[in-house]
Amino acid sequence: MRGSSPVHKSEPLPELLFVERAVVADPVSVEVDRPAAVHPRVTGFWRNGEYVHVVKIVETRYEAGERFYRIVTDHGCVDVRRYRRIDPRSLRSSAAWEVCAELDAIEAFRST
Repeated sequence: MRGSSPVHKSEPLPELLFVERAVVADPVSVEVDRPAAVHPRVTGFWRNGEYVHVVKIVETRYEAGERFYRIVTDHGCVDVRRYRRIDPRSLRSSAAWEVCAELDAIEAFRST
């Protein structure tokens, strides 16, 4: 046929299975793409004096007063938590971030 391309069956993409390796509570300084936006996207963070680049945000989960991000970075996979920190002197709240879990990612292929 003229103008048609051969049909190639693409291989299925693997799904990632995350296994929690360690529970941590490391405070981080997060960089976002649009700081003034209501829901800015996390692009990276500083952890222990080292910059960690976010490759992909796999999942976002909301709980009471907290938001959790499952993130694939150039240094591995982690869960990052955004929560409200209250200053005990002024009782004002501000956003705080921490890495709350280190994860291992395992590729799991689907059978067709």
